[in-house]
Amino acid sequence: MRTREIKKAKFFYTLMCLAGFLIILLPVGIANLYFGYVLKDSPCTLCWGQREAMIFIGVMAFFIVRYGMKARYLAMILIMAGFGLWQSFAHFGIHAHRDLDQGFGLAIFGIHTYFWAEVVFWAVVLILGIIFLFAPKFSAFEDELDGESIRKLSKPALYAFMISAFIVASNVFQAFVSTGIPPYYGQGDPVRFTLNPKYIIWSDSGYKKHWNSISFLGKRDVKAPDYAFAPASQKLGVKFDNDSNNAPLNIDENVQIASKKELEFSKPINSLDFIRGEFVASSKWEVFFMDENFKVTSNFEIDPYFSATVDPIIGVIPFMDDKFMLMGSNKTLLRFAKNPNADEALQYADFVRGNDKFEGQGKGLGRGRIDTVRAKFHHIASMTTDGKYAYLATVPNNKDHKKFVISKVMLSDRTLSGEFTPSANLKDGKTLGDLYVTSMTYKDGLIYALSKNHNVIAVIDPKAEEVIKTIAFPSEIKNARSIFFKDGVMNILSYQDGKNTLFTLN
Repeated sequence: MRTREIKKAKFFYTLMCLAGFLIILLPVGIANLYFGYVLKDSPCTLCWGQREAMIFIGVMAFFIVRYGMKARYLAMILIMAGFGLWQSFAHFGIHAHRDLDQGFGLAIFGIHTYFWAEVVFWAVVLILGIIFLFAPKFSAFEDELDGESIRKLSKPALYAFMISAFIVASNVFQAFVSTGIPPYYGQGDPVRFTLNPKYIIWSDSGYKKHWNSISFLGKRDVKAPDYAFAPASQKLGVKFDNDSNNAPLNIDENVQIASKKELEFSKPINSLDFIRGEFVASSKWEVFFMDENFKVTSNFEIDPYFSATVDPIIGVIPFMDDKFMLMGSNKTLLRFAKNPNADEALQYADFVRGNDKFEGQGKGLGRGRIDTVRAKFHHIASMTTDGKYAYLATVPNNKDHKKFVISKVMLSDRTLSGEFTPSANLKDGKTLGDLYVTSMTYKDGLIYALSKNHNVIAVIDPKAEEVIKTIAFPSEIKNARSIFFKDGVMNILSYQDGKNTLFTLN
């Protein structure tokens, strides 16, 4: 029995040696010797990180072969595999959204090297599991050592060690030539590998950028936008004011308050519009339908986490002849309809409350996501429609205070049709990102974009893609949340002093 277990231990070491040799010979060796010296491929910073992780895994396998099976060596293999998976996933994630055949660096069988790294690290986990299927009893590892501190290597194992050492040394040489010594640590977009010093670039720019801010989310570390029910000025780094003189645009027209009315409504209203003869309001994940006296006639609360996660609702627009569309600040939507005889069991999926009177499941209904390009890393806080297209406007965030993008989405298929930043006559040093557009409405071919910051309305021609007029509204309106026209009259809803106040403007 003991002899059989020792044979199994030797076979285990043979498999471990083979695995360590293959990870260094194939992905690392081919990348270095063929891609590097023949095809002149230079790894980027993340590529070097993934290659180093593969080398560490191979070396740890050799440590097991040389010094015996020890928990710390096995632990390091798993740690480096996990670290490598994280690096390759982060690398792949940068390019995953790109169009067909777009990518970075060399492609093997149509797949770029950064994705092959993901395959290699998963293979390490899988193969390690397979090797342990052939493992003996753990006491056999001690018996196989026979009291020695190191194991004797067979000739094949010795050759594997020597070839691997050469490949590792060659990688060190390539890294030194193309990358340099600390603090130089590589390039995000490396030039072709060369031995000509005229074309060699040693850069530490990425190193400096990495220490500016540390976040596991990277570019996606964007704080939630400002809602009526959740002010976010401090988190976003945006200081709101109600002085239109501070707006990035010159004022063309002023409107005055004709009347105001405090609505008897218990929750902060985030959006309000007048659609098909009734008021439609939203607060977080709730939607309320009200008559012209603002008495609630029906309402519902969505399940924000079913299927496609919906961030707090920023607007509701008419959709098709008798349906509606609500939008979350994360550009996720729900097409819904009223039905007093709704199948509450079927509609349970979409609604926490109101599934007996509203439908989110059925023909022409359901959830979806809007994929944008210029607005990808920005939330939206407003939406309007001309009947054919929906228009969404970004708001500044803690990562970017300058960008302002309007996304144009065809309602029939909910697919992006275009994006633009309106041209405008801006003050020196200002951008449209100085605005904070919380609501938009469409009238007579123009979009009226309401900015709670600086108390202005940018009137935008979506066909010409330009701001044609800037309207200032009184500073008495402290927290403008919604703009809409009713009977040709402009109305602005503000949530201030703990109340929802509706201002009618002349």
